[in-house]
Amino acid sequence: MIGKMFRVSALAALAFAAFTATASAQSTMKFGAVAGVDFSNLTGSDVSGLSSKTGFAGGLYAGFPMGKSVVIEPELLYVNKGAKDNTISPNQTLSINYIEIPVLVRYNFNPAGGPFLLLGPSVGFSTSCNFSSGGATADCKGLGADVQTTFAGVVGLGFQKNRFGLEGRYDFDFGSAFKTSNAKNAVWEILARIGFNK
Repeated sequence: MIGKMFRVSALAALAFAAFTATASAQSTMKFGAVAGVDFSNLTGSDVSGLSSKTGFAGGLYAGFPMGKSVVIEPELLYVNKGAKDNTISPNQTLSINYIEIPVLVRYNFNPAGGPFLLLGPSVGFSTSCNFSSGGATADCKGLGADVQTTFAGVVGLGFQKNRFGLEGRYDFDFGSAFKTSNAKNAVWEILARIGFNK
């Protein structure tokens, strides 16, 4: 419970810092989009023998400079997660779609452009969850697998010059993605980014 409260508090604090920064950084605020591919799986003692599932991740971001090298970057993303089970026939695929709100700290090693580091918390709200096997699809809830809101950490490295960039991220749950299991999402993402303003 304490850990969950800490994560929620950290997310709220970063969100507050991001949006109050507009008062002093209105003229330098940046907007843009990220989109790309993700490779997701489930980890935990309740799961084994699963394979990675390929999905989509993308959305919008806003950047609030907090100095020459540091930017607070809240995002609104759509992310497809899940896993595959290739040990049974026909193969089974779990697909969980999320609306995620990461609030990331971006550190630019060169303020003029180049490599950067991303780090911060994220909260994810499931919009749908289903199992598919042999052409048939079933809702997760109907199979007794209720998904819940997830709290996660995000760490990444990227490179951006002018308006265009490329980055890799690792997105990992702090707690279970399900109410009756300890299975956690673990996702690698490769994203392209474009800034809407210079």
